[in-house]
Amino acid sequence: MNKLILEFTEHGLFEDAIRVYLGMLQSGFQVQDFKFFPCLIKAFGGLSDVKRSRQIHGHVLKFGFVADVYVVNALLGMYFKCGEIEDAVKVFDNMSERDLVSWNSMISGFRQSEDYLGSLRIFSLMVKEYGVFPNRLGCLSALSSCASIESRSHGREIHGYVVKNGFESYEFLVSGLIEMYMKCGDVRSAEHVFKSVSKESVRKNTVIWNVMITGYVFNECLSKAMDLFVEMLELGIQPDSTTMVAVLVLCSQLGNLGIGKQIHRLIFAFGLENDVRIETALIEMYFKCCHSEAGIKIFRRAQNKNSVMWGAVISNCAQKDCPIEALELFHNFMLKYGFPDPLMLLAVLRACSSLALKSKGMEIHCLAVKTGSVSDLYIGSALVDIYGKCRDIESCQNVFSRLHLRDLVSWNALISGFSQNECADEAIAAFHNMQREGIRPNSVTIACILSVCAHMSLRIMSKEVHCFLIRQGLKSNVLVSNSLIAAYAKCGDINSSWIIFEKMHERDEVSWNTIISALGMHGHADKMFVSFENMKQAGMKPDHVTFTALLSACSHAGRVDMGCKLFESMVEEYKLQPQVEHYTCMVDLLGRAGHLKQAYDLIKTMPYKPDEHIWGSLLGSCRSHGDEKLAKVVANHIFEHDATSIGYRVLLANLYEDLGNSNEVVKVRSEIKDMGLRKQPGCSWIEIDNKTHIFVASDDSHHQSEEIYAVIENLKLEMKRAGYVPNVPSRSVVPDEVDC
Repeated sequence: MNKLILEFTEHGLFEDAIRVYLGMLQSGFQVQDFKFFPCLIKAFGGLSDVKRSRQIHGHVLKFGFVADVYVVNALLGMYFKCGEIEDAVKVFDNMSERDLVSWNSMISGFRQSEDYLGSLRIFSLMVKEYGVFPNRLGCLSALSSCASIESRSHGREIHGYVVKNGFESYEFLVSGLIEMYMKCGDVRSAEHVFKSVSKESVRKNTVIWNVMITGYVFNECLSKAMDLFVEMLELGIQPDSTTMVAVLVLCSQLGNLGIGKQIHRLIFAFGLENDVRIETALIEMYFKCCHSEAGIKIFRRAQNKNSVMWGAVISNCAQKDCPIEALELFHNFMLKYGFPDPLMLLAVLRACSSLALKSKGMEIHCLAVKTGSVSDLYIGSALVDIYGKCRDIESCQNVFSRLHLRDLVSWNALISGFSQNECADEAIAAFHNMQREGIRPNSVTIACILSVCAHMSLRIMSKEVHCFLIRQGLKSNVLVSNSLIAAYAKCGDINSSWIIFEKMHERDEVSWNTIISALGMHGHADKMFVSFENMKQAGMKPDHVTFTALLSACSHAGRVDMGCKLFESMVEEYKLQPQVEHYTCMVDLLGRAGHLKQAYDLIKTMPYKPDEHIWGSLLGSCRSHGDEKLAKVVANHIFEHDATSIGYRVLLANLYEDLGNSNEVVKVRSEIKDMGLRKQPGCSWIEIDNKTHIFVASDDSHHQSEEIYAVIENLKLEMKRAGYVPNVPSRSVVPDEVDC
């Protein structure tokens, strides 16, 4: 029976071992003769059941085995496995006799319980107060604790002890020392330990090479890691799964797909392709090297999928512009495994956020509540972000207000939500509140606030944010500089935009697109085209945003030939498929120049269904050039999209009024009245002495309304005295070839 308990415990059949012991008790077995208590206690520890573990402890006390050091050592290990550190400490303190195993159990137990300082305190107590000198196992546990808390000073002391006692030739201590130094960022000392190994069997130990390669990768010594891996292969040392995982992480950090594929071939050569850790690392590598299809393919072919692999592929899909695939995979995971962990929930929330899927986001929110993950700071911040992006600012604020802790990410998510929903006052208030709570803004915060300033054309506020940036010593990176260029341009200060652009040490595609758009917006067409050429010379490839800015500027500057040339080069030279916004710019360009038929034909031949905006642009041109016949055709297209579009109905009525067609004016205005449509009143604002004054059409609620209107009347009189005459468009001839 005793041997049966031993056999069951060694094979991890803990319940069976305990069942044999209980059967022995029921059959009247004399426990005093039982010699396998340490083995039996190990079985109880293997179940991690505190209640049952205390029962066997009671048996030990009852039958007088508490003086047996082997039995009490087993109790120490059992309590640590159950996570009961206090019980383990009590047992240790009450021990009448302690041996090296007792001390090692305490050092190792504290380390396994992640109380690394406690582990090192026991190690120090053992040597300095009790004069017990640790063996190799105790040194290894202490070194592991040093590595976990990056305590290089303690690690060097243990290293000295290891050398002094001649332990430095033992393989696991060599790897422990290397790992400790690498985790502490002391690459040179790790290299010294590695190079000082003289024993051939140790030198060719795969584990030691793995620790070195992993340490190099951890410390971003990527070229050294690759060189060491190549040297390992040249010496004929067989890599294992840990080696290949480390090298795949190296490829991920390098972002080198070519090397990654070579490592993939080596994995097949060594027969490691079905290892779940390697498959997971391969998935990560292909995603990080921008080859998402290969990563998804490896996942689908994997035979031994675990939750870590599922989490890796879902997280990478969410981050690498594959949010739909992330949601599909998450759905499949839920069907197979049930509830996800917080990391997976976070990844799926990011996918919902990028797609602005509020309904799906709410489902994930419910899941987070069910699993208790809603209290997680990262989950909470992601929920704030998704509600903000889905324009549900009330839910965004509610989630934020319930967060127990608020960090920079959660505040940025809230401010970004306000910014995206045009809640300027709330965004600025949140910006001030976060600083009152001691949270220092970063470049993302500043970019969000500048976005608000740009939208509201708040030039003084933009300058204040710029000054705050300088005063706080916040590094003006590319993101912030781009936001400053856009904000100043939107506030009418193109000179400041240009100065910031000129002073940038680093520029990306967004920087060039922003300044090109700003120059075009302010009518500096020639300077804009020069910047476009400079952008190409800087090695930046123009994208859809670039051409939208260029074509829009051509439209406002009347550069028809240049606009047409750019539109053609977009397709032929840069292989970019024009989007609806590019066709809209071209229609506006042709329409403004009076080429109404060409504009109409372009709309009819575009590969997309024209929306009301592109038709509206042509209708505006029809009014400018007095083309009543084409205006009717265009208006019909607009009202097919949206019959309640009052803005375009008013535009049509104004066109008829310009042409003196009173009957059609009455007709259009009657339709507006019959449909119960009301035009949204125009609104404008001005910032004076850091205060914003808002004005709405036909509104006299401002406390200085009388003075303001008096000034307007004086200005009108001055304009008339200066000879100003309103420009009323004359009727143009409708080309016969326009197909109406």
